[in-house]
Amino acid sequence: MGEYDAVWVFLLSLAFVGFYIYIEARPKGSNLFGNIANTISRFFRKR
Repeated sequence: MGEYDAVWVFLLSLAFVGFYIYIEARPKGSNLFGNIANTISRFFRKR
């Protein structure tokens, strides 16, 4: 199993890069990181 570690890392990184390209290639662009930042700031804002 250890001889296939590089293959698994490559496939995992390929999945993440493919997901990132799919999100960024949408016609309106992407607000993925903006949405994450808004969620975090909403969680930590004072009440």
